[in-house]
Amino acid sequence: MNQMYIAGIDEAGRGPVLGPLVIAGVVINEKDLDPLVEEGLTDSKLMPKVKRESMYEDILKLAIDYQVVIIDAYEIDALRNNATNLNRIEINAMIKMLGALTKWKMAFVDACDRNANRMQQILRKNVQENIVAEHFADVKYPIVSAASVIAKVIRDQEIAKAHKEFGVDFGSGYSHDRKTNQFLMDYYSEHGELPVIARKSWETSKRVIRIHEQSNLDEFFSNTE
Repeated sequence: MNQMYIAGIDEAGRGPVLGPLVIAGVVINEKDLDPLVEEGLTDSKLMPKVKRESMYEDILKLAIDYQVVIIDAYEIDALRNNATNLNRIEINAMIKMLGALTKWKMAFVDACDRNANRMQQILRKNVQENIVAEHFADVKYPIVSAASVIAKVIRDQEIAKAHKEFGVDFGSGYSHDRKTNQFLMDYYSEHGELPVIARKSWETSKRVIRIHEQSNLDEFFSNTE
């Protein structure tokens, strides 16, 4: 039987101010991807939520191996405060993941670095030569699409847990989401600090703090004779 095990890696939650960054890697026999593609497998961002969740189950059934790394907001901030940029955080996690995943002969990675070739060389140097890193790999390569589905579903699950934990629907966690911004403003107003799921090194978080500090300063001076 012809078996060519390939690996794909992608992330979800790189940009939002709330919640974790999730990186997923999956190994599947290349020929087993065909029915997934026929079923509609593509970049997870292009798939409806219901379709994505059903596809997630199908992917895990076919997976020879898979790994998920969840990097929470606190860890992201700690690494960034230690002069590690977001690209390096992702690449380091991907290097470890490629080393942990088993049986694959070729790996495809969605490039997070602006210079995809530079990222590819780093991965090849630290893991092995049979690695391709490209922009839009989650659209070009079904194995990366599969990884993107896993990462997105896990990220969505983490956000749903946080909605329950905080007792409020704060939306997607992205800075452009009005629910997210309102949640940050309300939480800071009530608690005098940002929630634990907030990435404090993000400009959105810093802006919330500045607004409240300025408001407190204005209130102080308005009450000073």
